[in-house]
Amino acid sequence: MYQATAPCPKCGTQNLHGTWICTHCGNTLLIYCPHCRAGNVSGSKFCQSCGLPLSGQAQPVAQPAQPYPQNQPPGYQQPAYGPYDYQQYPGGYPPPPFQPAPQGGGDIISQAQAYFDSFIGKLKEIVSTTNPILLSAMVVLVVGMTVFLVLAFQLGWIKTATETKTITTKNTTPPVISLAQVKPGDNKGAIIYWVTDKPSSSQVQYGIWPNFTTMTAIQTDPTTGANAGVLIHEVGLTSLTARSTYIYRCISIDKDGNKAISPDLQFQTAQ
Repeated sequence: MYQATAPCPKCGTQNLHGTWICTHCGNTLLIYCPHCRAGNVSGSKFCQSCGLPLSGQAQPVAQPAQPYPQNQPPGYQQPAYGPYDYQQYPGGYPPPPFQPAPQGGGDIISQAQAYFDSFIGKLKEIVSTTNPILLSAMVVLVVGMTVFLVLAFQLGWIKTATETKTITTKNTTPPVISLAQVKPGDNKGAIIYWVTDKPSSSQVQYGIWPNFTTMTAIQTDPTTGANAGVLIHEVGLTSLTARSTYIYRCISIDKDGNKAISPDLQFQTAQ
């Protein structure tokens, strides 16, 4: 019975029709379509994929057809291929390898996972390159410090206290002196009266007109902290000269050191 054969383009051995590997040299007997690059068995006259006529022999084409469609996304570049290897790729080029998604995209979870993986990798690198004795000593030190701090807080060795500082604004307004008057006193003297709008000290400066020659001692001074001062003031003057005109002024100082001096006033002593 007659069976159709086709010669091997490499060694010339006759092979049965439909055989795609030479039985003598192992060369491929497929006929590749010059248009679509589909492989056809030896002896085929038309391409089983696109239907175009074939040359009838397994001859390599000068320029292999593009294995990928041209409608690629913007920025895509077609890879450059060298001469086609029929032995290695008898059925055409294999599909491109799967490309994983780039790391650290816009997804927050992906970024966090990438940072975590990087941290774990750095930690493993440090652990693997560090002296085991030194690493153990560091771990013991950290654990010991943690236990000490916990016990110190529980036993009250370390106390956390919040200091409250009270900022007080110093008053710069002096007292206001009013209702100053003179009444006769004992032993040829006089009593000076006046009123202030806030607690303060009492003091009088006086003398025979027109000179101030005498200053009384300060009474109820609030700046010392011994007392708070008074609102109604009373200072006695003694050993005054009869039938003389005296000039005087009232002086008061509040707890902040603000000083008030009344206008110059006069009174007349009796005979």
